[in-house]
Amino acid sequence: MLRRVERGLEVALAERTDRNTAERSVCLPKGLVAAGESSEEAALREVAEETGLGARILERLPEVRYRYVSAVDGALVAKRVQFFAMAWEAGEPHPADGEMDRVSWCALERAPALLRYQGERRTVEVVLRRAAALSPSLAPVIIDRRPSA
Repeated sequence: MLRRVERGLEVALAERTDRNTAERSVCLPKGLVAAGESSEEAALREVAEETGLGARILERLPEVRYRYVSAVDGALVAKRVQFFAMAWEAGEPHPADGEMDRVSWCALERAPALLRYQGERRTVEVVLRRAAALSPSLAPVIIDRRPSA
């Protein structure tokens, strides 16, 4: 989820606490595809549920594949995640469904260093490389009156 501000592009990031380890991590919003739902519909729904933000899809990004060991039964789980570059259209970031602890905007160029998972870092790096092409599809510049850091 991207938006354009005076300083450049920002991406919406979520922060959550792992239920098993109590470790906090910064991540991209994502979730499961419901029965009868396309991956695009699921992505828009999950972003709205987890971040409180309305969006439209700009383009499909490379799929991320990884494996992890289930904390429930120790089984090896193969996971595939389809990310999309999205344009912010409405709303203020907040953990709408309670799954996330915090949702906020972050400068796009800073995001890879904050994200916990390698696949998500690579996904944001793809968006960084595509920023010039994606920027014209974003809403006009938002007047940002916060002091510069």
